[in-house]
Amino acid sequence: MLQFDIEVTAANTETRTIEGVAVPYGETANLGGTTYRFERGSLKPARDRTPLLLGHDRNRPIGILTELADTETGAIARFHIDNGPEGDLALAQAASGSRGGLSIGAEIVKETYDADGVANVTEAALLEISLVAIPAFAGSSVTQVAADADEKSVQDLAAKNETPTPDPTITTEPVQEKLDMSTTEPIAPAIIPMIIAEPRPTLNADNYVTTMVRAMKGDHNAMRVIQAELDVIDTAAIIGLVPDVYTREIIGGLSENRALAQNVRNAPMPAEGMKLYKPEWTATPVGGWIDEEDPTPSNPITIGNHEVNILQWAYGVSMTVASLERGFGVAESVFRQIILSYYAAIETKIGDAITDAAGTETAGLDLTGLGLLSAAVYQDSGRRPDKVYVSPDVWAAFLATEGSLPFTQGNTNAASIAGNIAGLDVVVSGVFDAGTMIVADSSVIELRESAPLQLRANVVGTMQVELGVTSFASFDVELVTAVKIAEPA
Repeated sequence: MLQFDIEVTAANTETRTIEGVAVPYGETANLGGTTYRFERGSLKPARDRTPLLLGHDRNRPIGILTELADTETGAIARFHIDNGPEGDLALAQAASGSRGGLSIGAEIVKETYDADGVANVTEAALLEISLVAIPAFAGSSVTQVAADADEKSVQDLAAKNETPTPDPTITTEPVQEKLDMSTTEPIAPAIIPMIIAEPRPTLNADNYVTTMVRAMKGDHNAMRVIQAELDVIDTAAIIGLVPDVYTREIIGGLSENRALAQNVRNAPMPAEGMKLYKPEWTATPVGGWIDEEDPTPSNPITIGNHEVNILQWAYGVSMTVASLERGFGVAESVFRQIILSYYAAIETKIGDAITDAAGTETAGLDLTGLGLLSAAVYQDSGRRPDKVYVSPDVWAAFLATEGSLPFTQGNTNAASIAGNIAGLDVVVSGVFDAGTMIVADSSVIELRESAPLQLRANVVGTMQVELGVTSFASFDVELVTAVKIAEPA
């Protein structure tokens, strides 16, 4: 929203109207390093009713815009002021000049830049106008207190390219000229409140990145778009970070194979640190059956730490600015492929962790072997297994065995192959070596990973852009006795 102060030209306490120049045409105002100039006819109300506020406070409406018309010098606005203490205060302050400025609140719809970098606003949607104390432009003060109930309408003034005639009884001298400057320190110029929030465009990850590249190259309009996006998600301090909304948009459109990640226990990643320290029994309490008069048995117990390393995964692709800006969907395509690579790396890491932790049992790759592995898990750990992890060839062998498998379900889809045998959920993954069958209690296998993934885009040279993905993950098997792998005789 663009906000800056302009002048009030009339305040009528009898008819309860305030009149002023809503936007002065041809004058410039600076905001955040960008200079703006409104062209004639650029200001249009965004809604049927445009409120007049006190100091841009949406909880202090004092009236409503009744007329808005163009002249050669600016758009003239007239407001009807509400009855009540706030309305009375507004009329009194507008008439006295203590709150003698108007400040628009508008969204820029169209603008062009001239050779001097001035943003010429050709279309803006007016959302509200406020009565304020300090105007942004020279001479922006109350020039008339109208007492005639039959005063001209702003449409009449616009037709004749007139502006309201100043009342000679109202002084228009700037306050600074009345100060005795010989005995005071120099006065710093007032900081005029000016706010711009461009309408948030419909972006995807690809054109967000290209907009960010233009911003890094000095494009003022692109800078405002990116700043608006970062303000919303509060990531302005992280240079080059693509907002989560675009990351989720990409991930939501992927049919990734995350069979293992979705079938182990997931836990949140801590905000900082590269190690996890989990409490672990090193000597457990041991009790026993005793007679009524015997002393209670006791033994020393200790609890130690179980350390888990947090690993970082990263990948980056460098390309020219030209290829990024000219290629439709290039950035999003690169991000998609990097994310798929990350998911594949996660699957491999989980498969390795499960395989490395599993104790071996002599068992065939059939229903009898499945029963032997399940019994071994229960005997050694006291845990009932709920998963059987198999390589694709083992799953195919089970499917080919007629009449011997008590299936409850079995299916394939774009993301995974799944089924259920004898109460165990089947998890098929190509990361396992051929001939692999592992039975486990999945709750003892823990995955932590950054969520969401961090997508980054940075200008790394005059004509180069680097797109990358980073993440952190940990893989922990907390009870190795609850994981058994078949070792054929």
